[in-house]
Amino acid sequence: MILSFKPQFKDKILQGSKIHTIRADPHNRWHEGRKIHFATGVRTKNYNCFKMGVCRGVQSLFIRYSKSINFVEIWIDDLLKTSTNIAHAYAYDYLKTLARNDGFESVDDFFKWFNADFQGKIIHWTDFKY
Repeated sequence: MILSFKPQFKDKILQGSKIHTIRADPHNRWHEGRKIHFATGVRTKNYNCFKMGVCRGVQSLFIRYSKSINFVEIWIDDLLKTSTNIAHAYAYDYLKTLARNDGFESVDDFFKWFNADFQGKIIHWTDFKY
């Protein structure tokens, strides 16, 4: 299956610093063993499949915000991994690792991208798991 990426993630994938992606998967399509076509410009004349790979595993992810108290929870595989005030989230090594492994420069950048409640999957193309 094709995984579409913004151009800023291409080099990070090729260099091995982005080792997974986080996606909604309402139809439960992603599972271990599924072929991955890493691409930019999907559905445009600039389509570029820049890498082929295999899904090595998936983990469920749930991000829950409480805007009234500026709080966020991160659940992976139904286990609460982090519960923190967003202003202090940068101090947590666990969140730094999650953000970096998903191709973001900082926890702040991660939360700018995932800025609302989210339910989906972490799609792994390495053996790393949380």
